[in-house]
Amino acid sequence: MSLRRTGLVILALLATVATTATPTAGAFEFQGSGTGTPLPTFPSASGIAAAESFLDTRVGRNGFAVVNTAGQLSGVRMHDTFHSASLIKAMLLVAYLRMLGAEHRGLDATSTSLLYPMIHVSDNNAASAVFAIVGGGGLTALANAAGMTDFSLDPGGAWGLSNISAADQARFFYEQDSLIPPQFVAYARGLLSGISADQSWGIPAAARPAFQVFFKGGWLPETGWTVNQGARLERPGQTIALSVLTSGDPSMLYGEQTLQGATARLLGD
Repeated sequence: MSLRRTGLVILALLATVATTATPTAGAFEFQGSGTGTPLPTFPSASGIAAAESFLDTRVGRNGFAVVNTAGQLSGVRMHDTFHSASLIKAMLLVAYLRMLGAEHRGLDATSTSLLYPMIHVSDNNAASAVFAIVGGGGLTALANAAGMTDFSLDPGGAWGLSNISAADQARFFYEQDSLIPPQFVAYARGLLSGISADQSWGIPAAARPAFQVFFKGGWLPETGWTVNQGARLERPGQTIALSVLTSGDPSMLYGEQTLQGATARLLGD
């Protein structure tokens, strides 16, 4: 056999081997270049410990809970109960939207005229109207759907005196989108992320602009001040939820500073 013919045979054999031994790119399920190293859980254990240590220095009574990026709940005094004040308005919003979904109704002018002021400026008259519509049964059903274990309504029917815990509120905000009928999720997210600037103290003051913040706060002058917030924080690759509840604060401003200080330490590393 001539050298030329031998060379052609070898080339043909090599082409056959390459075709049969090397799968095409389409045969691979994954073509990426990841390192296989998982992202660290956020917030860090040291951040959570710093938030807890800070709360231990504050006057009055408080509780704190966070659901981290792995879906794990932790905190301090997180099952202690506090009066909800206006924090319960986030639950009223979701209970109302769930009612609309169950009745196969959409948002109309009447609904938005109640829900928008209730959340945007924490209007109490609007909240009372929504509570009259959804009733204690609607709030209790929502609490059950969210897996709340510490929630209870005020026996006298005052929605702001309902009992809540930081653990329940952190879970609620973490599961926020899944608790709302899909057709209303964008509307609810818009309300909870667009609250009036003069009420965006505490958690959002510490978390923005690094995170998009969906939150509601509440405040109530009792024996000292009750100042509460719950929030869901989102940025690419990370979603967490937290709640800081206080009572016996010497002033509303002191309570706001407690919330902001705990959040800043939680997110600090």
